[in-house]
Amino acid sequence: MSSFGYNMLGFGSFPSRGGDSIDITYVIVAGGGGGGKQAFTQNGAGGGGAGGHVTSTATLDGGTSFTITVGAGGALISGTGKQQGNDGTSSSIVGVNTASVGGGGGALGSYSDPTGAAGNDGGSGGGGGGVVSGSAAPGGSGTSGQGNAGGTGSADGSAYAGGGGGGAGAVGGNGSGSAAGDGGAGISTYSSYPGISSVCGGGGGCGYNASGQQGAGGSGGGGAGGNQANATSGTANTGGGGGGGGNRAGIYSSGAGGSGIVVIKYSGTQTATGGTVSESGGETFHVFTSSGTFATA
Repeated sequence: MSSFGYNMLGFGSFPSRGGDSIDITYVIVAGGGGGGKQAFTQNGAGGGGAGGHVTSTATLDGGTSFTITVGAGGALISGTGKQQGNDGTSSSIVGVNTASVGGGGGALGSYSDPTGAAGNDGGSGGGGGGVVSGSAAPGGSGTSGQGNAGGTGSADGSAYAGGGGGGAGAVGGNGSGSAAGDGGAGISTYSSYPGISSVCGGGGGCGYNASGQQGAGGSGGGGAGGNQANATSGTANTGGGGGGGGNRAGIYSSGAGGSGIVVIKYSGTQTATGGTVSESGGETFHVFTSSGTFATA
């Protein structure tokens, strides 16, 4: 018996949607925040915060496609003016997980601002800017379970260095005198996954001037700060934060945040498609270094 083009095998029977369901474990890293930009050597910009990270398990229906979004890092900033760092963007498996949150941009550096600028909130927070007077400018807040806060900017009244961006493993370092804060350390929790070693390090802050100490990038792809030299960008596919940067002439840039990554694994040989596929230790891995589609059989 047939009706509406379907073969009716019995009352209430309909065609199968596809193969068996599949149990996956996934790691999702968002893009890191870009470093802040300063317009003068006398005050330091904050480093960008690392992108957030999420890991969990899920059961997916067979014969179904899922959109993978890999977040971009916050863009670097060039030119002569001061500017707050650009936030990184989220990564996700659409319809499956809570998205990882992009890293917060580092604070701008502004000699004319006596209070300093706070870093942006994010997966991990951006570092605070240097302060001419008053209380230290705070770093941005991190997202619970995904990252840590950025460090505060220096506020000693004579030298104004930026704080480091937060990392997944530690808060960003505080600026102190002319020395900028280092980026917070990342994590190596996911090192058993192909394409991931150490990820989610914060960007280093920018020092008071060229002779001041620039903040180092956090382990896990964080970029170093720079003054009268271009700051270092976060490493691609780590979610690392970019270093804070700039100088009086404004010809040197801040660092961009590193892009994110998504990795999916399941037991047995390959039964799904999408990303770069490898098999190891009885498990199959799908690595996405850019956005794409994961499709179950």
